Amino acid sequence: MTALPDRTDEPTQYVVARVNEVLAHDPRVGELDVQVKVVGQQIFLTGSVSTVPRHELIGRVVEELLPDHQVHNEVVVTTSEGDPETEELA
Repeated sequence: MTALPDRTDEPTQYVVARVNEVLAHDPRVGELDVQVKVVGQQIFLTGSVSTVPRHELIGRVVEELLPDHQVHNEVVVTTSEGDPETEELA
């Protein structure tokens, strides 16, 4: 996957559309239910996924796509019972 060129004049909705497209079609992720918000050079990802590895991959894929942006992966991991899974951070 190639990173997007640094286009600071590119409309925000284009960046959101590209991120959604990559998240949907990247074989590592294939995620349709992640919401993307762009604020300047910051990308905020929200939604929920079923596993910690998928959560981590979503952040990694977007960081690869937009290396000049700061990615905030706020996607929540939920268990099959619907309860949020707590991830221990070192």
